[in-house]
Amino acid sequence: MNASGFVSVDFAEVHEPVFYGPDVAAAYEAVIGLQFAKDPLDRADAEANAARQRLRDLLETHLTADGVLFDSRAWIITAHRANS
Repeated sequence: MNASGFVSVDFAEVHEPVFYGPDVAAAYEAVIGLQFAKDPLDRADAEANAARQRLRDLLETHLTADGVLFDSRAWIITAHRANS
């Protein structure tokens, strides 16, 4: 970033859970509403049925007292463009 003209570059790690819903049913609806999941799960065949069941099972394993939570990590990068 410095080579691109940015200064005061700072990286902050964020490690927070992602909330998908208060229960498995709500989390399932949230996930199947996402475009990457919608198309493959919309099919009405045995493979899609099995995938939907695996998704429900996965969501169940992430159910906590606070809802369905998945681990998440990201970096927040801040920088300023150097004055010319």
